[in-house]
Amino acid sequence: MVLLVGSVCWALLGAGLQVLSTLQLLIPSLAYLLPIPWIGYGRLAPLTNFLFTYGWIMPGFLGVLLILVPRISGIPFRYGPILTSAALLWQLAVLVGLSEILWNGSTGLLSLPFSRPVTILFLISFLVLGTGLTRGLGRSWKSGPLLPRLYLLGALLAFPLGLGTAEILLRGGFAPGALQLIMQYVWTSFLTHLWLTPLALVLLFQLLPILTGKPVGSLSLGLLCWGATMTLGGWVGNSLASDGPIPSWLQSAGVVSTLLLGVAVWGNGTLLKPLLDGQWEECRRQVALRFLAVGAWSYFASYAWLAFLALPGVRQTTTFTMVGQATQSLLIFSFYGNVMVGALYALLPASRSMGWPSHPLLTMHFWLTNMGMAFVISSYALAGLFQGLALNDPGVPMSTITSFLRPFLFTVLIGQILWWMGQLAFSTLFFPSLLKLFPSVAPAAIFPSDYESPTSSLGQAHP
Repeated sequence: MVLLVGSVCWALLGAGLQVLSTLQLLIPSLAYLLPIPWIGYGRLAPLTNFLFTYGWIMPGFLGVLLILVPRISGIPFRYGPILTSAALLWQLAVLVGLSEILWNGSTGLLSLPFSRPVTILFLISFLVLGTGLTRGLGRSWKSGPLLPRLYLLGALLAFPLGLGTAEILLRGGFAPGALQLIMQYVWTSFLTHLWLTPLALVLLFQLLPILTGKPVGSLSLGLLCWGATMTLGGWVGNSLASDGPIPSWLQSAGVVSTLLLGVAVWGNGTLLKPLLDGQWEECRRQVALRFLAVGAWSYFASYAWLAFLALPGVRQTTTFTMVGQATQSLLIFSFYGNVMVGALYALLPASRSMGWPSHPLLTMHFWLTNMGMAFVISSYALAGLFQGLALNDPGVPMSTITSFLRPFLFTVLIGQILWWMGQLAFSTLFFPSLLKLFPSVAPAAIFPSDYESPTSSLGQAHP
């Protein structure tokens, strides 16, 4: 609960700061009206990315996994106070990182905008929480679905390995010159494609069969896709490097890895798509399934978009444009965000012996969140494509490029406000439901609240 409550709070704060940073792009005079350094765009932009990644998505995933894993393994966690202390330590690391970025600005490193002490706090917290998760997997290796456990195992190994290596090489002076940029791309790939994506796949492959009552198809195909994901994910970031101080073979390896990873995503799609076929009415009835379904489709869209951007002609055109924001929004908000929220809707009642109220805010949360992200992603993508074409034309002045980006930034602002309103709607339900202020009239949980029979409800969706 410490992780989940913190996740919701950081999302609300990050959404508000994101709106403020976009307003500063639309109205540059705000910098003169409010000459406060720590709310300038140069600090708010990396801060919002930090809050959404380390404050919202990561603790949200860890929180729902701490509910899920002991219920599929049948092994309850021990040493609860230690796990709680680790969860509090994670929130402390986010708070310290937020303060550092606001006061001193970002470090300038991709996906590592905080100082070394914050890295140490994250690693200590994760080692405790991750150890608890691996212990809970004990019996589940012998029974139950194998794919979610394999993705979880890969993710639990990737995060400390990637973060620790990035900290040593980037701040320890072992990666000088162009190696700094290469290591930053590799760490970003680890964070996105070997940590967050596998965690999202854990929830999709575990919860969709339960909610739909359908089993996953070919295990051999799933194992092949798992191997490709964990092998190729660390190379994807190199495909985004174009005309920079990076060897051409590394760029080519990134392009090939991205395209091959797209094939692995297509393979996972053949496993997940049958689970959602004919589930329209069930999606309308179950808000958890609705979010997970959108998250699954966003998974395919995200990696199809990455494969498109990896094509040589497209890659050179879209480098240093707003296409990067479109890709980040598609992954963070549409893919990871929908999967995490869907899992929270499905799993939170299992740990709190509660049900979600039948309230219009459930529908508002879904539509405001996804409509807002549709505005943001499409606007950033179109703006980036037009921006790239104009930047590659020496006859187009920079003032013209700036002027035609303004309408797209305006629609981005509308989308961000809608997304923020969706999070406010969710928090209006989330906190009163934790306090049991609403009557529980929606289905209670897909798992029993105790550990006596953890697999009894795995074969069917809740009524």
